Amino acid sequence: MENKESTMRFVHQTARTYDPDPPHNQTVTHLALALFDGLRALHGYGEAERRLLEIAGQLHDIGWSRVVSGKHHKLSGAMILELHIPGLDEADQLTSALIARYHTKALPDASRHRRFASLDPDRRERVEWLAGMLRVADGLDCNHANVVSGLVCEASGNALWVRLDVSGNCRMEVERARKKQDLLERKTGKKIAYRW
Repeated sequence: MENKESTMRFVHQTARTYDPDPPHNQTVTHLALALFDGLRALHGYGEAERRLLEIAGQLHDIGWSRVVSGKHHKLSGAMILELHIPGLDEADQLTSALIARYHTKALPDASRHRRFASLDPDRRERVEWLAGMLRVADGLDCNHANVVSGLVCEASGNALWVRLDVSGNCRMEVERARKKQDLLERKTGKKIAYRW
């Protein structure tokens, strides 16, 4: 990925233009990147993958600007594919689009989802890891209230402890994150639990 500054400038401008709740996408992106950083020892990815997660986080809800049937996640993915994101090649753009598409609802499934199936196995693995992080982060801001402002991960045996920095009652956010953590649990091979 070349010219990261122009890439992210374009992404931030697109998010401001199409996302109806920019503070939510900022919170979700921040939490997803904290998960990425905390899980580096497990996933082994670097800055290029972190940037793809950041792009997907910033753009994961832009589909709400076109939604008519409640499938904003699919529209977000489609809209990302329509963009001409500077410094992003076609494979990375598709990867970011799919990460955003899978932030809620269905999990990636090569037998049912043509675009996901078109990826090579390494790219599929990336999408699953990064979408798993984005799903949990999105759950942790389900009320769009920024109750969870940060997190730290600690792997211990078969468990992955996620310690949350909170500014109020976060029970609903934690419950939503639990409902969306199945993909990340599958990738880490650990049961996720939360502390705050």
